Amino acid sequence: MSIFPRRFQGFSLIELMITIALAGILLAIAIPNFKSFVAGNRLSTNVNSVLGLINYARSEAIVRNQAVVICPKSNSGIGCASSNLWNEYEIQVFVDSNGDNTRNNGETLLRTISATDTSSNISRITRATGTGVISFNSSGYSQTAQRFDIYEVNSADPDYEFKYGRSICISRPGRARVVSYQTSNCTNF
Repeated sequence: MSIFPRRFQGFSLIELMITIALAGILLAIAIPNFKSFVAGNRLSTNVNSVLGLINYARSEAIVRNQAVVICPKSNSGIGCASSNLWNEYEIQVFVDSNGDNTRNNGETLLRTISATDTSSNISRITRATGTGVISFNSSGYSQTAQRFDIYEVNSADPDYEFKYGRSICISRPGRARVVSYQTSNCTNF
C-alpha cells in the first residue's frame, strides 16, 4: 500500500483545450485537400464514363456492322434531346437501323448511363460543337470530328473549370482521346 491516497486521473481543462485546438488546425489543413480530392475523383469518373461509352459504341458499330449512335435521351420519350448540356440527361447508345440519328421504336438500345448532374451546379458535360449526336458507321468512323468538355463547376473561382476540366476529342476516323480542357483543335489526330 502506498502512503498517498489514490487520486482519480482525468484531463485538465488546459489539456482538453490544447487537444481541441490541434484537432481544429489539422481539420483546417485537411478539408481543402479533401475537396480537391473529391473534385478530381468526380472529374475522372465522368471522363472515364463518357470515354468508355464512346469506345463501346464504336466497337459495337464495327461488330454489328451497323450505325450506332450516342445521344442524350429525351425526357419525353426514347428519342434524342436537342441539347449541348449532356450532363442533364441520361446518355443512350443504340443501333440506328434507319439512319435518322434518333432512337425510334424497334431500334436496339445497347447501353444507358444516368445523368451526372441534372442541375449543372457541380459537373458539366457539354458538346462543344452544338447540339447533335455522335454517330459511328459500320466501319467505326464518326460522321464528324467532335469535342466534349467535361468539367467541375465553381462560380467563385474562374480558373476552377480549367483545373478540374478535360476535353474528349473524337476524330473523323472514330478515335477518342482525352486532352487538356477546351483544346481548340481536335481534328488533327
